[in-house]
Amino acid sequence: MSKTTGSLAEDVSSGTPVPSKEEVQRQLLATLASPSFHGSKRCQQFLEYVCTRSQAGDAGALKERNVAIEVFGRRPDSGLGEDTIVRVGAREVRKRLAQYYASAEGAAAPIVIELPLGSYVPEFRFSAPPKAMALSTTVLEPLPAADTLTPAAAVPRRWPYAAAALIAVVAGSYVLMQWNRGPARDSAFETFWAPVLQTNTPMLIGVGHPLVYLPSHRASLLNEQRLPPTPYPTQRPLSLGPKEMDGSDIIAVENQFVGFGDMVAGNDVSQMLARRGHSVRLLLASSIPFADLRHSPTYLIGSLSNRWTNELGQSWRFQFGWTAEHLPVIRDSQSKDHRQWSVPAKADGSTPEDYCLIVRIPHSQTGGLLIVSAGIKQFGTEAAGRLLAEPGELGPILNKLPAGWENKSIQLVLHAKVIGNTPAQPELVASHVW
Repeated sequence: MSKTTGSLAEDVSSGTPVPSKEEVQRQLLATLASPSFHGSKRCQQFLEYVCTRSQAGDAGALKERNVAIEVFGRRPDSGLGEDTIVRVGAREVRKRLAQYYASAEGAAAPIVIELPLGSYVPEFRFSAPPKAMALSTTVLEPLPAADTLTPAAAVPRRWPYAAAALIAVVAGSYVLMQWNRGPARDSAFETFWAPVLQTNTPMLIGVGHPLVYLPSHRASLLNEQRLPPTPYPTQRPLSLGPKEMDGSDIIAVENQFVGFGDMVAGNDVSQMLARRGHSVRLLLASSIPFADLRHSPTYLIGSLSNRWTNELGQSWRFQFGWTAEHLPVIRDSQSKDHRQWSVPAKADGSTPEDYCLIVRIPHSQTGGLLIVSAGIKQFGTEAAGRLLAEPGELGPILNKLPAGWENKSIQLVLHAKVIGNTPAQPELVASHVW
């Protein structure tokens, strides 16, 4: 419990000054924008969520189940008893907070944000007593004259200060050591990516190439004549009637565009590998000859828009395909009841959910490592790519697989909610290890 006077609050029980909500908010924004948190959107969401709820007086709601649902997109009706994603996420947030406060920027920060062990309720404190509290009303007694001091009192007792300084140096060195170790380590995550990281060959990333239809020059010119003038040049939707256009006004454009989900997946995995000192080659899948696949560990992004995902996936158990109504699905080719996963989609391409497929084959048809991540829609592709780049998210899913998966081929089918055109963290719904 605290009382507030101006911008300075004080803990009533201890008399210790505590930061105001405005001060905490400023520090939170600075922490989230720091290099320590820049590489993990999930850690940013976790820290922002717990700090915001705590500052709003909802600290009692910061339970593991609530965090799993609100931050990690878990279903309210799903069993969370053995799900460690929140605990893993909290551990990663604590590590990044330690990195931040060990940096020059964090060391100069006026407020310290902490996430205590065993709790999801953050604590906030000043890094040093605020200036407003520097004045003291304590009356100091005069020191005795020097000639009245006993020999024992005349010798400065420096050992407590030396011990405290030694402890501070050791603690600081430990924090810096943890910080300099680099990216977070998860044994399952590191094993998944080991065939890539243990070679000096750049990873070849083949991005899907969706077929895009553009209006002809005639249709675009006629459309601009129909629309009111615009103060600056920009693309605008067609507003022509069906009788004003024909088939020649819709032009198919191949091998020039990339979907947003593919771009996010390629960016996230490239950054993760770069933090580990590994380089990549990023190309449109349509421009990659098969010979290149044979000489590099390969990561393919995208499903029906990626030629190599389709060609190499013909022998997989879980495959992308079309229904009789020409709707995209992930199909279980070994299921007797023709199990498959599809998503409801609106005319504008939006959907409330998506399914995605992750594949890792150590010895594929290419002769080397092949990794694939793809969604039925772009949202699943985005979610799968982010999952592959986050140790705290991919590790717990891999730990659910049968023992010995490390040296075998695996396929994962995952489901992700889509909230405001942004996919939540996906959940495992099916797997195959061979």
